[in-house]
Amino acid sequence: MSLYRISIYLKLFSFIISGAYSETNFPGMDVFTSSASLSMGGAGYLKSSPLSSNINPSIYGEDVFSASIIKYPADITSQNIGISFLFKNNTFGKFSINNISYGIFEGYDENLISTGTYSASDTKISASYGKGILRLPIKLGIESSFYLSNYGDYTFNIFSFSAGFSFRAEEQKFKVGMSIHNLAKSSGDLVVDLHPRLVMSGSKKLKHLPLNLFLDLTSENSSVLTVFIGGELDINKNLQFRLGSSNRKFNQNIKKGIFSSVIGASGFGFGYKKKDILINYSIYMFGTGALSQSLEINIAT
Repeated sequence: MSLYRISIYLKLFSFIISGAYSETNFPGMDVFTSSASLSMGGAGYLKSSPLSSNINPSIYGEDVFSASIIKYPADITSQNIGISFLFKNNTFGKFSINNISYGIFEGYDENLISTGTYSASDTKISASYGKGILRLPIKLGIESSFYLSNYGDYTFNIFSFSAGFSFRAEEQKFKVGMSIHNLAKSSGDLVVDLHPRLVMSGSKKLKHLPLNLFLDLTSENSSVLTVFIGGELDINKNLQFRLGSSNRKFNQNIKKGIFSSVIGASGFGFGYKKKDILINYSIYMFGTGALSQSLEINIAT
């Protein structure tokens, strides 16, 4: 199987699930790994999660173990586990392992002779560290990630770095943050385009309604601006509802119908909490009409 054919497959994978990713020809860089993020259409960089790849590294919520599975179109599957923990002196950390499997394919050589089947997958190992600044309502955080990608006989690696800070106004129940992601370097059999992503985020817990609102602005190559907006509603002490979307609905719109055009690049989901266990179920809808589904379990430790 040639490098050219591998490159074609990479671009095909990116196209299939392009609504979930940033502007890069490497599809595993920003795949959804958290059910909560998926249910809000990609919003929620200031929502704590040990799983999410779309998060400001300065954000910490509680000590929790999480696991999720996400089913994408074309039988693409993402499986994820993660844990977050609090250290001494107002410091905290997170560790996660994410795997996305693209399936099993038939391989061919340059003469189009079958070379048998092969599997394609990306695995990411991430660790983050953050700290509150003295008694100030400011937190700083960094995250490093190592990607191992296998496409038949070919492999390549990516080392990625992210950093961010957040400010919380406790009385107003308001947070703002800024982070930079995908500062990366690749090596191996293939060369991929890796674009740093700058994110400006805000969240607000409403005073007279049990609703958290999230707004995130992301930019890559100083030209592509994506706007995410989402919300998390506490229906009661056990049940949550999430909803969100982004302006990616315009890029994904293939004019298949009014319904697909309106709800494209949007997600929704529910969370059920009982004591120390939270279970999330989410659906993300592409502008093409295709769906992704996610199931996640969180256990407070």
